[in-house]
Amino acid sequence: MRRDALDRAYGTQAWRKLAAAVIVRDQGICHLCGEPGADTAHHLVEKRRGGADDFANLRAVHRGCHNRAHGRRGV
Repeated sequence: MRRDALDRAYGTQAWRKLAAAVIVRDQGICHLCGEPGADTAHHLVEKRRGGADDFANLRAVHRGCHNRAHGRRGV
């Protein structure tokens, strides 16, 4: 996904609200490293593979852990 498409998808108020709800649900614990301080949400099934922006498909993660998991792609 191109940077401008990412900004449109993840820069919205709706995404920020959903990600914040996921972080609260997961008590701020990063799904990838198990440490507190998660600050974004991660799709279990990537959107490009048919995953949805659905509460059940999202887990709280640190941005750094998320970038490492995606090879710095961040998607």
